[in-house]
Amino acid sequence: MNDLIELEIQDRINQSKALVGHISTLELNDQDSELIKIQKGYLFVSLYSSIEYTLTKVVSAYLEVLNQENLKPLEYKKYLLCAVMDSNFNALIGSGKRKMWLRKKEFFDALFSSEAANIDDSVFPTDGVNISAKQIEDIWSIFHLDGEPVPQGINSWALNEIKEHRNAIAHGREKAADVGGRYTTAALNQRVADVEALCFHIVQSFKDSSGTKAYRHSGSAQH
Repeated sequence: MNDLIELEIQDRINQSKALVGHISTLELNDQDSELIKIQKGYLFVSLYSSIEYTLTKVVSAYLEVLNQENLKPLEYKKYLLCAVMDSNFNALIGSGKRKMWLRKKEFFDALFSSEAANIDDSVFPTDGVNISAKQIEDIWSIFHLDGEPVPQGINSWALNEIKEHRNAIAHGREKAADVGGRYTTAALNQRVADVEALCFHIVQSFKDSSGTKAYRHSGSAQH
């Protein structure tokens, strides 16, 4: 895994910490300020960006590692084939009736090929909906990662809350002040701590998988 990704994640988390620290200072003089409420609301945008950045960048780096392994498709664990063979799935789905059987044959030729799989590291195997606990759980399953998707002590509803508040503000359904006005600084500090723990849990889980080559099918031969 690229250390630069971890540095960027920490920088983004530090920005959220700085924002909460600034809010705390402002509250010493005026707890009911509209500006404070606005800044509290925009913290959820900052927190969401850290989660999305972490997950997309780490998945991409992991797929790049897999591509460098030069393994045959069937040397990967089964659900990993969803990402490894993404282009083949897309060709089959979009083939149309006239070419359907040809694409089916091509799919199985690729699956049982003795050539190394060519993996697209831009593949992001989720349902395309903004990231919440469900998308993290899906990725955990597809990549056969060990442990729980969400670290102990962090509630899934808190992650879903971050996503919903970010979307509500970004898409204009709610004003940042309306969202931020519902939270104490102590509650926001906890959200920042939760996101920091989650982001580095994701990083470490993928690093562990990469280090132990846990992506390999148990029946595949070692180089």
